[in-house]
Amino acid sequence: MTAEAVRAPDVRAFSLVSSAGRLLIGLSLLIAPERSLRALGFTEVTPAAKLVGRIAGVRDFVLGSVALGALRDGERLMTATVANATADAGDAAAFAIALGTEERTAGIRGIAAALPATAAGIWVTWRLS
Repeated sequence: MTAEAVRAPDVRAFSLVSSAGRLLIGLSLLIAPERSLRALGFTEVTPAAKLVGRIAGVRDFVLGSVALGALRDGERLMTATVANATADAGDAAAFAIALGTEERTAGIRGIAAALPATAAGIWVTWRLS
């Protein structure tokens, strides 16, 4: 890994945007889980769904914070990027399962966000390696 790769405009831009997005999504799920879950396309927002939404919010907030804090350290940034891409791939799989349920809209919206994020994370990992 080279210092140039860590400072490359495309790597920095993706890392900053991805981190900021995770922080915002995480905070929104923590602060306003019902509104956030409905914006994601979920039709039935039960107390259990709000709890799981808050759990996901904590996860995204932590992943975004770690990636943001790793912007100057290539090894840490690669580790954070791999963790984020892995979480995004897991999200894509979960949203794919939702396509066959009454939460199809959430599945479509989730896949539309998670698949490109996974691909971009893989690409940034490749750039950093």
